[in-house]
Amino acid sequence: LFGDADRMITITAEQIERVNLILSGVPGGIEKALSSTIRRVNNTVRSETLKGITTVYAITRQNVRAETTIKVRTQSSDGGIVGTVLFAGHKIPLYRFNVSPTIPIQRATVSAAVLAGNGRTPFQDAFIARMQSGHTGMFERDGSKRLPISEFMGPSTAQMAGNSIVLADVEEKAQEVINKRVEHEITRILNGYGG
Repeated sequence: LFGDADRMITITAEQIERVNLILSGVPGGIEKALSSTIRRVNNTVRSETLKGITTVYAITRQNVRAETTIKVRTQSSDGGIVGTVLFAGHKIPLYRFNVSPTIPIQRATVSAAVLAGNGRTPFQDAFIARMQSGHTGMFERDGSKRLPISEFMGPSTAQMAGNSIVLADVEEKAQEVINKRVEHEITRILNGYGG
């Protein structure tokens, strides 16, 4: 249902057997029940991952979303139904995390933290600047003032979503949703809804 080879959330064989047994006489009932369950789980995975990221990392949901493409899909595959949630994007500028100061100030010591529970670390030669493009970031010079500058970057959303604490919480919440939604969808279809 969701994850990579090592981490996957699935509807158990017992749950699928129960859906098959109860809804076998309802045309399209099995697929409707499983598809609806997977769609709900996908939405849970997306929201719980963002919640987990902002709990573990010193970044807001708004800043995560600004730098990330989130794709949620439910599709039939090899006789089954598969749901995927994909977080894609480049490394997020460190400026979007816990940085001080947040506006360009002459001769200010810049400090930053990526993890929510950590204090900020000072960066000796860093500065905050707003580029002509309008982009504000945390930068450092590559030598003298005539040489180019480079921006400090933090992890990508995919890297943060792969954090073991974030994954464990997401898997737990997703499994709870599966357990509730399978029964809910069976009842809903038997009562004539969703068909």
